[in-house]
Amino acid sequence: MASHAGWRSSRQFVTLAVCLAVFTDIFLYGLIIPVLPFALKERIGLPDDNIQQWVSALLACYGASILVGSLLFGWVGDHTKTRQLPFLLGLLVVGGATLLSALTTSLPLFLFARILQGISTASVFTIGFSLLLDTVGSKHIGSALGFTSMSISLGLFAGPIIGGFIYDVAGYLAVFAPAFSLIALEIILCILLQPPAPRRTPPPSAEQAPLLHPPTSNRESQTPALIILLRSPRFLVAMVGMCMLNTFMTAFEAVLPVYLQELMHYTSSQIAIVFLANSLPLMILSPIAGKCVDRIGPFWPSIAGFALAAPSMMLMGVIQQNTALCSVLLRLFLFWFGCSVSMAMPAMMTEISMATEAVEKVHPGVFGPQGAYSQAYGLSNAAFAAGTLAGPLYAGYARQLVGWLGMTVSLGVFSVVMVVLVVVFTGRGRDERDGEA
Repeated sequence: MASHAGWRSSRQFVTLAVCLAVFTDIFLYGLIIPVLPFALKERIGLPDDNIQQWVSALLACYGASILVGSLLFGWVGDHTKTRQLPFLLGLLVVGGATLLSALTTSLPLFLFARILQGISTASVFTIGFSLLLDTVGSKHIGSALGFTSMSISLGLFAGPIIGGFIYDVAGYLAVFAPAFSLIALEIILCILLQPPAPRRTPPPSAEQAPLLHPPTSNRESQTPALIILLRSPRFLVAMVGMCMLNTFMTAFEAVLPVYLQELMHYTSSQIAIVFLANSLPLMILSPIAGKCVDRIGPFWPSIAGFALAAPSMMLMGVIQQNTALCSVLLRLFLFWFGCSVSMAMPAMMTEISMATEAVEKVHPGVFGPQGAYSQAYGLSNAAFAAGTLAGPLYAGYARQLVGWLGMTVSLGVFSVVMVVLVVVFTGRGRDERDGEA
């Protein structure tokens, strides 16, 4: 574990800085969700028939840029002496993206702003999670990631609500005022930060290596860390789990505002309140789930999360009428869904670091002296980004092809498949065959 010289490199301050950065980035993403259909119509001038298509496309481009950026910043994080500079760079990029989103009335520039924000998210998440691991160590990473999950949930909770209300009261430009305040605060914290040295993998001594582990072959040592990680079934399942969780969340973020506007004629403020039912349990339960993961491991929390997510999404398909009962049931099912994600998310995030350590334990030195934790979280964020890309596209087209009911049921089926994958691959011992590469 890294040593902590002063409060600027303490667990508490590093966790605070990372959590605030994660919150800020997700807050900026959520801020625009209830406003996006109205902004595309009123500022960009798109016809009503194209709104759903471009809402999905903009969110998908955001996800695609996270996917590419995560792989890039994963490599950068493992090959730099400090993680502070790429972390700060991500915050500066999101500031530029937010300014462009606020001022432009051009669809291509608006699209470019979404891409910039995705690159920022890639840096903040990939480098931020590596900073946490450097600081708290693997024994406490579940609790730390529980707080980051809470920050994600709080951003998803606060962003749509604040964005929707400000838009209704003061208009489009005013929506971005709290965003710039948060960005300025986080940049100050990042400058104050003195993170511990990145976790490196110490090379095994000549005396110890043959006794404890089989020696790493020259071929293995020359294989890129990304390839080694992707050969681990346990790591792959953790990546798929991260992808699925974000696919579920972004699917509803892309389709539900448009669906509620058409079915129940909701305003942006009313849409924001609906998302409160989903975000509140995520915000409250994620730290509890993180502590639970540290105590019992990721297996049971991830099983419970995906098993509960399936029926919650399937039942949302019955919401097809503009009635008080449907309005209440929608909030109930979204609350149920939020509880399930709050259990599965910290488990899958913790599984990323555990699977990486398992590979290193079976094949010591396979990642070289730099280690591969940033690249592991880069792959994790790439999978998360793939969900951001797949969710809006899948949900938008599925709703057009098979309707609202068909879309929700199919998402539930995907969650059932994840339960099976977790049972088969995550339930094995941590230090046995999990690390085979």
